Amino acid sequence: MSRSTPLYRNVLLALTVWLLGGCSALSPYSSLTKLDLTLSASDQVNLDLNGRPSPLVVRLLELKHPVAFENADFFSLYERPKASLSPDLVTSEELEVRPGETVDLKLSVEPGSRYVAVLAAYRDLPQTQWRYVVPLAAGDLTTAHLVLDQAGIHNAARASAQAED
Repeated sequence: MSRSTPLYRNVLLALTVWLLGGCSALSPYSSLTKLDLTLSASDQVNLDLNGRPSPLVVRLLELKHPVAFENADFFSLYERPKASLSPDLVTSEELEVRPGETVDLKLSVEPGSRYVAVLAAYRDLPQTQWRYVVPLAAGDLTTAHLVLDQAGIHNAARASAQAED
């Protein structure tokens, strides 16, 4: 019997597909907690003293629990995040969002992180919602679309639902 028979090739192909499927099911990457986060900045975000829109510094903080983040003041969180959020802070990342820009982030969250806190450095802190917490579905994909505008950070789904009312 020749090794190049159609039956041999089909059995070999089926075995290869089955083995590769089994490997991916056992992969540690298949059970990671993931976050697809979209940040959409208004074209009038973070107005300066002359009324011109300005870029906004945004920090993403992976947390075990959100209570310390929700109760701390902006400057403690911005200047001393480790001290303010210890032991809940897992890791953090900073980015800049320009007026009118939409940023799509696909994040693999560190083990132990149950929330991603969003901190935005608005010029007019007392008048804006500068913090937001996204709860994560452990071992699954969480999707969130946040709008950054003159009022602060808010969930795009809630904003569109309120606009329809």
